[in-house]
Amino acid sequence: MDKKIVLVTGASSGIGQEIAKLMASEGYVVYGTGRRANYEKSAYTMIPMTLEDEESIGAAVKYVVDAHGRIDVLVNAAGSGIAGAVEETSAHEAKAQFDVCLFGAMSVQSAVLPHMRAQGSGMIINIGSIASCFPVPFQGMYSAVKAALFMMSATLAMELKPFGIKVCVVEPGDTKTGFTDKRIYTKRTKKTAYNPYFERALYEMIRSELNAYGPQKCAKMVCKTAKQKNPPIRKSVGVGYKTLYTASKLLSWRMKMAVIKMIYLIKDPPKDAVWSFDKQFKK
Repeated sequence: MDKKIVLVTGASSGIGQEIAKLMASEGYVVYGTGRRANYEKSAYTMIPMTLEDEESIGAAVKYVVDAHGRIDVLVNAAGSGIAGAVEETSAHEAKAQFDVCLFGAMSVQSAVLPHMRAQGSGMIINIGSIASCFPVPFQGMYSAVKAALFMMSATLAMELKPFGIKVCVVEPGDTKTGFTDKRIYTKRTKKTAYNPYFERALYEMIRSELNAYGPQKCAKMVCKTAKQKNPPIRKSVGVGYKTLYTASKLLSWRMKMAVIKMIYLIKDPPKDAVWSFDKQFKK
């Protein structure tokens, strides 16, 4: 059989970029997408796609199908993150989070699936987060969209089974990427009523991200998943997060939330903190 054709969204940086690079190195024909891509070629080809624009999505999928007649693996890796108290998050800001991480993924799937159904095979790998089962304080919309992404994917897997198409959600925890610097804050956060709790939670999150494993670990998990005949519906990345996911199934919500509060909401940042509220908003 010819080399498998892979489409990776969000391949201009971070986890998506590492997935595209690794899959290309393992012999897949890879197309990555990015807002500012311009059909540049290296180990893989970058093509333009804007997730909020269905015409852009359709054009990108058509470009790949016209070239090869098929798409064997779709990896939805594009993402964004917004931080802020739920109360201080506007509906417009929340929708922007869902537009990229959920509705964008759904639109790409809908464009790709007719081709996968016609060929009677395919795999969709959605990049989720451990936040789908462990809600993170002041990351309410991010936690919510990743939980929604998982539930959508689980439903999709049942619907697609008769067509021979597999679905898996790969869920990394904190990962060291440019995602940390690109995090968006709600407009009301600058004058938040939730300090010092907001500062405690964001400091701990950013500290963890900066000291975490890189995106290569998630990319390896995606490559491993793409080779499986029957992958599970969800996979955690890293031994620590696999243990955390197992614990999430055993703990009551009262206990789970108590653990989360201990991690994020109890301790003030040290004086030499890598991130603080003043550093972010009073530069």
